[in-house]
Amino acid sequence: MPQDVNLVFDFDAPSDANSAAALANAENYMRALTHGMTQQDPEDPAYKYYSEGLAAQYAKSQIQTMVKGGWTVNGTDEYYNAKATPLSNKNIVVTFCRNQAKFYGKEVKTGKILRTEESLASYEKYTLLMNPPSASSKIWKAMVIEVAGKSEECKAA
Repeated sequence: MPQDVNLVFDFDAPSDANSAAALANAENYMRALTHGMTQQDPEDPAYKYYSEGLAAQYAKSQIQTMVKGGWTVNGTDEYYNAKATPLSNKNIVVTFCRNQAKFYGKEVKTGKILRTEESLASYEKYTLLMNPPSASSKIWKAMVIEVAGKSEECKAA
């Protein structure tokens, strides 16, 4: 990551090994998504490594939007209040909150930081469906991602 980008994950590791691994790779998926934005690469291999299906499509579309707009990111992005819930089919649902009040867009050409004031829009709740490792992959991968904006729950957490 560039020096002006700081991702903070304030997560407690679950005691269950699978839940801990799924949470760690959900964290890596978020890092990879940000990496793609900073590299201005909608085909960045980092997010492809940690995701598949709809989660990979989401990452690509987010990166494409940033590239098309001529933006990258800057500041501190905070993630907290994580929970990993195993499902009967061996998948794990990972949820966490995000506070992006100190995380801004930045114009690629000028370097101008597009500051915004903290508001309810600064808080989002993420839900990721994590797939267990397969024969071809040794890691948990994000399959589906859902982002709920303006999260009162996350602002209060």
